Amino acid sequence: MARCPECAAMMEWNSKLKMVVCLSCGLTVTRTELDRMWKKIRETNFDESDNYEKKKSRKKDWLDWYSSSDKNK
Repeated sequence: MARCPECAAMMEWNSKLKMVVCLSCGLTVTRTELDRMWKKIRETNFDESDNYEKKKSRKKDWLDWYSSSDKNK
């Protein structure tokens, strides 16, 4: 069973349509489309977490620089 990328509900294979259908919102996609949608979501989430880590690292570097410059005074 797959999860819907729109509402996170369970999806079910419909053999007549040969597509995966969301049991909650009714989103109907092929398995390939579903995989592409989830890949895009994962990439977006990875980029956001990567940006957060970069920002955190820059802040730490700045604080280290600021504390070391204060000691030199």
